[in-house]
Amino acid sequence: MNQTISNERINQLNNCKINSDGKYVLYCMISARRLKWNFGLKFAVEKAKQLNKPLVVIEPLNIDHKWASDRIHNFVINGMLDNRADFENTPITYFPFVETTKNQGKGILRKFSELSTMVVIDDFPTYFPKIVVDRIAPKLPVKTVAIDSNGLLPMKLVGKECSTAHSFRRFTHKNILPFIEDEVFTSSLPSMNGLRQLSQFEINDIIMKTEYKMTPLEWLWRASQPDDIGINALSSIDIDHEVFPVKSIRGGSKNAYERMKIFLDTKLEKYSEDRNKPSLKATSGMSPWLHFGHISTHEIVHNILKKEKWDPGLVNESRIGSRSGWWGMSESAEGFLDQLITWRELGFNFAYFRDDHTNWTSLPQWAQNSLEEHSNDYKEETYSFEELESAQTSDPVWNAAQNQLVREGIIQNYLRMLWGKKILQWSPDAKTAMDWMIKLNDRWALDGRDPNSYTGIFWVLGRHDRAWFERPIFGKIRYMTSNSTKKKYNLDEYLKIYG
Repeated sequence: MNQTISNERINQLNNCKINSDGKYVLYCMISARRLKWNFGLKFAVEKAKQLNKPLVVIEPLNIDHKWASDRIHNFVINGMLDNRADFENTPITYFPFVETTKNQGKGILRKFSELSTMVVIDDFPTYFPKIVVDRIAPKLPVKTVAIDSNGLLPMKLVGKECSTAHSFRRFTHKNILPFIEDEVFTSSLPSMNGLRQLSQFEINDIIMKTEYKMTPLEWLWRASQPDDIGINALSSIDIDHEVFPVKSIRGGSKNAYERMKIFLDTKLEKYSEDRNKPSLKATSGMSPWLHFGHISTHEIVHNILKKEKWDPGLVNESRIGSRSGWWGMSESAEGFLDQLITWRELGFNFAYFRDDHTNWTSLPQWAQNSLEEHSNDYKEETYSFEELESAQTSDPVWNAAQNQLVREGIIQNYLRMLWGKKILQWSPDAKTAMDWMIKLNDRWALDGRDPNSYTGIFWVLGRHDRAWFERPIFGKIRYMTSNSTKKKYNLDEYLKIYG
């Protein structure tokens, strides 16, 4: 089985050398929070074997980022418990760390790195993980590399940001087959034969020298519960307690796998026909687990290719760049793969090459100009941020979508687009609408703070889209209405649940 990591997935973060006297190779798991199809873990295992060193994995969860909440902590801690169980069957030493007091985790990565031979860390192009990769990891005292496990294509492969889905899709079709052969069709786990294991004495010595405060397993279990048990456990730490855990959506690789199997077995066949119908809940709903790295796109693609009995000989080269027909699969499978690969990875590509991907300046110039020209247009309705957050508008469809976001941490895919368009229509101006969409999404969405969710927000404002007919308020931005949505799709069941 292939164990080599593509060079395009490796970013060297400093000029330090390997410390041959180090006690272990260190892997800091900050975004690919899983064992399977994790290229950071695979790289770290291979380096540890080459250097004849044990491997230590630390998975931190800090409270000093802007949107830390009960919802996020509950979801991530569920994943930590899954990882703890999975790592017990390996020679790897795993340290889950949840910061419980302010600054408790400050310097923890450096302390672990000072005892290490080298450091491996997840590469991620936005929010808090990007801060760790850009500002903290390069200052570590040993050789440090970041590994990209985010998608089928490495983020930097294109060499620049793509402005349209079509251009990214064409590039994907021309370049993806070697990655499928070398990564999707190979072992999901790194070979650990020959990997040294730390003794309990050595582990205790590491804990003492790093001043590592072990998070009690009993507290982790309580904090992983979605009900009052979890809320009470999390109440002792300084995070947003208004954003409560979602009872129906549990984090972790096991729940991610179960959700994937249900989708593939019961919904994929009619995905193209039903995916935009809110009342049917026909989409995969995998975005929260993908965002937190509890499952990889490689695992989902692997299972789709098996289900479709696909092989590269089915590819239709005449369909390069087309939304359907290139893979040689069923219409629904191709439609889902276009969302999972083209649109999701387009967001990672853009965020990787554009540091301003969450700013107004990242919009195409035609969109900026058009929205600014219409910034003073008359609006029949406007709402404050607080009214929007509490779903107090005259539009029952929009209110239902916002209620779903607050209650469940997600919005049905089609209604997420409408949700954003109405915020643009009701806000004082387009820049305020952008800020409010980001704030609502980053606070409440389980898949917020993610390149893919920023793609959706900025698509509302014209990114990756074209100019349309000019109209008040929207200018040349694509227009959507709740009335047309109600005529197009039966929303009775959706409004009954979330209205």
